[in-house]
Amino acid sequence: MQHLLLIALAAATLAATDATGTWTGTLTVSEGQTRPAYLVLKQDGDKLTGTAGPDASEQHPIQNGKAEDGALTFELDNGMKFALKQDGDDITGEVTRERDGQTQKAKVAVKRVK
Repeated sequence: MQHLLLIALAAATLAATDATGTWTGTLTVSEGQTRPAYLVLKQDGDKLTGTAGPDASEQHPIQNGKAEDGALTFELDNGMKFALKQDGDDITGEVTRERDGQTQKAKVAVKRVK
């Protein structure tokens, strides 16, 4: 009986950190301007795939996606690099990209669509 409880607890822990789903929220740039953010993620073990963009009609494929213990990292073809942390139905973190020799940063905050 103890083994079943441990297996159920382990399964619940794994399910809680699964980033699979549709996520919406905001991207806040350094000047305080906010833009929409829309992610469609698929997690398979530590592999993260999917798309990201401002809305459902403008999506870019995720490259080099990884998911480990709630930490999500990936890149987009437009040079944006995401370093995010999942906490249940919330994902927050930072996105960076190099442009004209400058590093641009923005904050990401999205929630899982239910």
